[in-house]
Amino acid sequence: MRFILGLATLIVFLSAQAFAFPSAELKDLWDISLAPVGYEILDSYRRGSVQVEEIYYQSRSYKGRPVEIFGYFCYPAKAAGKLPAILLVHGGGGTAHLGRTVSWARRGYAILTIDLPGRGEQRWSSRSTGPDMDVPVLLRTKPDPSHNYLVHAVAAARNGITFLTERKEVDPKRIGMVGLSWGGVITLLTNGQDKRLKTAVNVFGAGYIPEGCTWQDRFDMKSEEDLRQWYAYIDPKNFLKTQHAPILFITGTNDHCYYLPTFQKSYEEVTVPKKLLLIPNLRHRFLPYMQRIVWNWLDGKLKYNGSFPEAKVLAVFEKENGKLIVPVMASAASHITKATLYYTKGEPSRWTRRNWQSIDAYYEDGIYYFGIPKELIDPEMMFYVSVKDNHGSAVSTPIRSIFKVKMFRGEETYAISSPIKKINIHEPPLQLLGFLKNLEFPKVFFSKETKSYHLVLPEAGS
Repeated sequence: MRFILGLATLIVFLSAQAFAFPSAELKDLWDISLAPVGYEILDSYRRGSVQVEEIYYQSRSYKGRPVEIFGYFCYPAKAAGKLPAILLVHGGGGTAHLGRTVSWARRGYAILTIDLPGRGEQRWSSRSTGPDMDVPVLLRTKPDPSHNYLVHAVAAARNGITFLTERKEVDPKRIGMVGLSWGGVITLLTNGQDKRLKTAVNVFGAGYIPEGCTWQDRFDMKSEEDLRQWYAYIDPKNFLKTQHAPILFITGTNDHCYYLPTFQKSYEEVTVPKKLLLIPNLRHRFLPYMQRIVWNWLDGKLKYNGSFPEAKVLAVFEKENGKLIVPVMASAASHITKATLYYTKGEPSRWTRRNWQSIDAYYEDGIYYFGIPKELIDPEMMFYVSVKDNHGSAVSTPIRSIFKVKMFRGEETYAISSPIKKINIHEPPLQLLGFLKNLEFPKVFFSKETKSYHLVLPEAGS
């Protein structure tokens, strides 16, 4: 998370944007046939009320050789009518898990979980063929981008969707996708290209990966040409604005694989209906109660016309008791059971080592009010708000910063940043307390001598 390296990456990224390859070439790289896929049922048996099939289906060839993807296809054995279906995609080092597949099928879904292509250092039990799921293959752009692992993983996912549409048990208009970690990245890439999905859930995955991730050293060692190729062809940023289905983003505030600013940046660019959930102090783990939230999302999109809670931060103001008040408007189809503000002291940095603490709200006339003692903002704190409804569904507002700032004549006030999308950087617009409008172009610098932020007037003509 080094600031200088972040700037270097940003410069290379802007270069990649300026010299991006034509969209037709990008489409050609990822495009696959949507014709029926050939598949084989290796074994079929019952696990209680669930029918289990062990299958292989065909996917994109690799180095001229055919690729076969292994999967568990499970569904309620006595289901009446066509079922909603879910494609479940694991992360790095994972494989298809029969127990999880069966438990999800018991909820009334047809479930396909797959071994992503190939094997690798942590995946010797994988039953699929194709490129190995090792980090160098996940990040490669040579000898050309078609050798990158994600291209073949997305083909496996899209062919898995095709398999589901072919099955008589499945309603082809009610297919969802859930991906964890690299599976979340694959979900973003797939939902950005495949119109057949009805909904999607991305857990941990992000675009703009070289701007902040656990593989930072590997990206830092890439040549400018390699980074340009990554951004132009591979990175999920290319498909954020073309997401087709409503999508739920879930991550931990301290996730060490995809740093939170890149996750929020990806979320902000998605234009389809979306929700965000941030789990305080969570690193890279998928906990049981998170699964309940995912099920609620899928049920609402694939079984009935359900909704998730809403939360919006209103204009922050100052009270005479020395506190800043963060008002939040929240609602749910049923009712909100809890609203919590989470905060951590300091500037946007050291994301994986943060200690997030909570403040409860008081409720009045449809608004939740959080009182923040000014001593917590010395000189800065970051915060977000999560709300939960009586069904166990939960959403969060994006993380922003509140910090002291000196105005042009030396007077002090507080500024609230826009959602944080870059490592160590505040981006405009900034909202100043007492001002009705956001300032679109202020520059801010931090003085080490006074330990305070200062606004800088824009240059004439800028």
